[in-house]
Amino acid sequence: MLTPVLNRKSIIHFFPWLAFLTLIAILPVAFLYEKGGRVLFYYCAYFSLIGMAVEFWRKNKVQLTDRKALAMLMLGIVYVGWSLYAQYHPHTQDDQYYTAGKRCILAFIILSYIFHLYRTKFFNKSLIIKLSILSLALAFITSSSFAIYQSITSSERIVLGINRATLTAYAYSAVTLALIMLILKSADTRLKKVYFLFVSIVSLYVIMLTQTRSAMVIHTLFLAYMMFRLFSTTRNVKFLGCVAILMFVAAGLSYKVIEGRLESTVNEYHDYEQGNDKTSLGSRFTMWKTGVMAFERAPLGQTQYERNNFITTYLNEHNQSDSWALIYINVHLHNEFIQFASLFGVIGIVVLLYFFYTFIVAEFRRYRCVTPTAVAGMAILLYGMTDVVMISVEFISIFSVLVALLSLVEES
Repeated sequence: MLTPVLNRKSIIHFFPWLAFLTLIAILPVAFLYEKGGRVLFYYCAYFSLIGMAVEFWRKNKVQLTDRKALAMLMLGIVYVGWSLYAQYHPHTQDDQYYTAGKRCILAFIILSYIFHLYRTKFFNKSLIIKLSILSLALAFITSSSFAIYQSITSSERIVLGINRATLTAYAYSAVTLALIMLILKSADTRLKKVYFLFVSIVSLYVIMLTQTRSAMVIHTLFLAYMMFRLFSTTRNVKFLGCVAILMFVAAGLSYKVIEGRLESTVNEYHDYEQGNDKTSLGSRFTMWKTGVMAFERAPLGQTQYERNNFITTYLNEHNQSDSWALIYINVHLHNEFIQFASLFGVIGIVVLLYFFYTFIVAEFRRYRCVTPTAVAGMAILLYGMTDVVMISVEFISIFSVLVALLSLVEES
């Protein structure tokens, strides 16, 4: 009888550790090799699902109502529900969001199980916190090193393992900003300022290498806010000056990139003012305008075929049949809220609002301060003003893992 008991105990302890170890391995791998990060994410979800089944079998209560986990689940339900509707709608060839929905649902399982293990004190809290911070630090080191390597060996925009410059910028920015906020909230030590300085400068330089305009602006503004927040507690003018100089140096190394992006932005805006939207920025303005009109036409939602057909008809009727917006509408409308409204309707907007409420407002109300999770949430919200982030399967995986790791640290 002894052996079966030992085996049963081994199994009970086996899956929690497998789930957590795969969780902390995802971020350091995902920026280097997207497929590797994806496989680890799926394994983490499967281990978590088996672990939850074991807990239910042992008649242990598993809380499935955690707000952060539910936010991911609600997104998944919207994606899957809309995809089912679009799939059986006549005369449509929509790209479905089944994979994005599946990732969100798996993220719900991971978050629910990992938070359950933390609440039941299955792991040593001190060890879990250290390993979570180690995972974030390794993610920064591996991604930054790979970015610098790509910049040396290629003249193109860096894409890391994700293979898309814009998505790379958003994901890298969210992770590093959260890490910097963790450093700010840590106890004062001799190395605190060194860590802050190093991560800030390197992350700014990497963001400039992505040549993603919104990230170049938003990431820099967040760093400025964090720099002055650190100054407000240390009152060290010399350190503040040192940080400012090094940031200017980091930006200066990418001067040609910044100058080119700024010049193209001004030119594209002037072109749009003169009725030419055949630019990246101009096409966005057209998509935002027509996307809002599409929502007004179908406030309860519609298929992508119906929306795009409406936008195409409108542009043709207004002598804009050559608009660049017609090229991009088959991808998305380059604004998170307008994309959700134009496809998922009012329900989509409510779910998206709840998502950002959970990761920004609720964080502030609970902790009475700006947390690393809130910083990541605000960054995503701002990036979603000019792009669509939360339908990206790669970003869903990275963000959900980031939330899990940050939550474990913040709960300490």
